[in-house]
Amino acid sequence: MGVSLAGLGTRVIVIDADIAMPNVGLLLGEDKINKTYHDYIAGHSSIEEIIYEGPGGLKFIPGSLTLDNIAEIDTTRVVELIDYLKHRFDFILIDTAPGISRETAVVLESADNTFLVVNPEISSVVDSLKIKVYVEMKERSIKGIILNRTNIYQIHSPSEIDESEDEIPDEDIKNILESSIYGRVPEDRIIKKASFQRVPAVLLEPSANASVFFKSIASKIAGYEYDFEYQQKVSDKSSLLKKIISLFSIRKNKNENKN
Repeated sequence: MGVSLAGLGTRVIVIDADIAMPNVGLLLGEDKINKTYHDYIAGHSSIEEIIYEGPGGLKFIPGSLTLDNIAEIDTTRVVELIDYLKHRFDFILIDTAPGISRETAVVLESADNTFLVVNPEISSVVDSLKIKVYVEMKERSIKGIILNRTNIYQIHSPSEIDESEDEIPDEDIKNILESSIYGRVPEDRIIKKASFQRVPAVLLEPSANASVFFKSIASKIAGYEYDFEYQQKVSDKSSLLKKIISLFSIRKNKNENKN
């Protein structure tokens, strides 16, 4: 999402605020990380020391992969960090752990907008419900739900879904969380591939289904129009072309083996 927003020409920074299981630095392919979010909130680093250049014009603040500073968290420094960044970036995306913790609570209280990123499964919905209750208790509001790893038919043709599929329907999620669906990202093999190669999906395969939906949501957040139907046609044609190329490659290899 951060790379998609940066691609629109906005100033974007991603903060990995998952204290126990940070992974943003790894997923963005950054190996040379000296100072982290953990170091800053423990009082061992300055803000400038923990900001890194990411792909696609993105900046990010990684979390620490060690547990050295996990007991030294000063939540007041989290508020100071966010206040500092608000004057320098158009968008600050903060990735937190599921559910509610002391650290997550501070982030939620400092955020201007909160999105519930929900997988269509019961554990994810329950975690999101806890966050929603806390946000509203602090007299703030939820911007909307972003459904993650959904069945592609749930997006385009709900009637085609196999009833045996283990996926909570959109309407049930909306009713439980009492929020509207802001956007969806379908289950897509490109996400696993991008994680393995440590390259954002929207850069690795811009026309992949998940990439198209990421860019659609980013455009909506930034207030830009996005030609979703056109991009979906491009994505579908790209997928078909890859299947044809793959088929010819298989046949070619079979013929070479025969010879």
